[in-house]
Amino acid sequence: MRKFLWLAAALPSVCLADQFVLDAPVTHVTMHPTGATVERRVPFSIPAGTHELILRGADPAVPLTDLRLSVAGAMLETLAARRSDLPPRAPAERPEVAAARAKVKRIEREIRDLEDRRAAHLLEVAAARAKQAFLAGLGERDGIASQDVISLREISAMIAEETLAAKTSALAAQQAARALDDPLADLTVALERARQALAALVPDTAEPAELTLTVTAPAPAEGQVTVSYLTPEAMWQPGYEARLTRGERPRLVLSRVAWVAQDGGETWRDVALRLSTVDPEAPTDPSVILPLRRRITERREEKSLGRAEMSGAAPEPMVEPMVEVQADIGSLAAVGAALDGISVTYDYPRPVTLAPGTDAVRIPLGEIALDAEVFARATPRHDETAFVAAGFTNDTQEILLPSDRVHLYLDGTFVGLGRMPIIAAGEETELSFGPIEGLRLKTVVTGRNEGDRGVLSKSNELTEARTFEVANLTGTEWQVRLRDRVPYSEQEDLVIDWTATPRPETRDVDGRRGVLEWRFPLAPGAQQAIRLEQRLTWPDGYELR
Repeated sequence: MRKFLWLAAALPSVCLADQFVLDAPVTHVTMHPTGATVERRVPFSIPAGTHELILRGADPAVPLTDLRLSVAGAMLETLAARRSDLPPRAPAERPEVAAARAKVKRIEREIRDLEDRRAAHLLEVAAARAKQAFLAGLGERDGIASQDVISLREISAMIAEETLAAKTSALAAQQAARALDDPLADLTVALERARQALAALVPDTAEPAELTLTVTAPAPAEGQVTVSYLTPEAMWQPGYEARLTRGERPRLVLSRVAWVAQDGGETWRDVALRLSTVDPEAPTDPSVILPLRRRITERREEKSLGRAEMSGAAPEPMVEPMVEVQADIGSLAAVGAALDGISVTYDYPRPVTLAPGTDAVRIPLGEIALDAEVFARATPRHDETAFVAAGFTNDTQEILLPSDRVHLYLDGTFVGLGRMPIIAAGEETELSFGPIEGLRLKTVVTGRNEGDRGVLSKSNELTEARTFEVANLTGTEWQVRLRDRVPYSEQEDLVIDWTATPRPETRDVDGRRGVLEWRFPLAPGAQQAIRLEQRLTWPDGYELR
């Protein structure tokens, strides 16, 4: 240790620094889809010189290298963390915690007092019973039988009188002790509840930790230390209540909410809460393009051609398989769901308290009222009934975030849970609000030819005819929008022809090739039929996939 003494002598300002112990609770939290950025903003006031700021309350689970730290009002010299063998410090207790702790102690004192009183009464019972035993044994002692009649009468009267007094005293003491049983039971229940209330106010389980900052100020200064870090023990999810009201002017009211939760070791009390769609766990670098080496080999002719699963035997398929592409909602939210093109953030206007280990907290984010167009969405290829749908345009100036839990209400009645995709500002979309049992759908395949009818047809032609029927069994006229599809090809040799009666109003709906939509009104008791025919042809020697 002596070889380091010269270093201590060379730094007298550090060695002789004043210490300022500061509480560092969580003050600001930015919730991410997974995880949260936690901030502790700690104000300080120091005289000129070099001093140590000891921040109490740091999260011991966060490595020092993961902390993001800034100091305003002074220059940061060194930073150290201490997680064990901390000096004892009297913690500052919140008034509600102090009151709950005092209530627990008061009830404990009342229980002790009653138990002492009950024990005293039981002692009286024991003394009275001992007296009875003594009196009962007097008649058996030597010399009693030799007493004269008068003396025996006096002794007998005394024993009877004293025995009665002892029994009366024992009975009174027993009654007094039993009278305390019910108050003791009530106080025991009250004590358990008071302890539960205290535990609910003090759920923190994290061990204390300290950060020591050495700072220098050329003059008396007031400033702020900001410590931030990322914790994985938190999350938030958007949610909605969608209320559709029909009538002459249909309206859709979206009540936005956020479900937030954390499961760390301390309670975040009265923090400034920000909700963000930025995911810190998402990749921060683009993908790397690697070189691609291609080579050719001599083609080997197969002696006999079997089914398409023989390696290299079958020619390339003439049509690409139809793949239903679903957008990655989380990725879209992190990349494009924002006014700035990167992310969406909400700053909640009031302080929020989040305790660990509790269920998610529901936070309202306001309402949006939109004009809606109500119609019946019909997909007879897959469904037997049509569904109530509301088409609307997001005419707000912000992104509507996606959610898998949308509480749906139709004319004030809860109809179920739905999903909301990410909706950009100005985008048109629709929400469904449950089935219309009186709008019955039916699809009939009226003709089909696919050669040998195998899974992979060897013929060079496939034809199909379908008829879709919609029947309105309700007492209301509905505007029906029916969708179906025809195949498409990106190869010249695969020719696809189709006809529809009546013709659809829209082709390639929402940019999805081959998706068709018909729109028509359907009066009560009316029916509508749509016939769709298609014909696919390709050269001999090829297979349709």
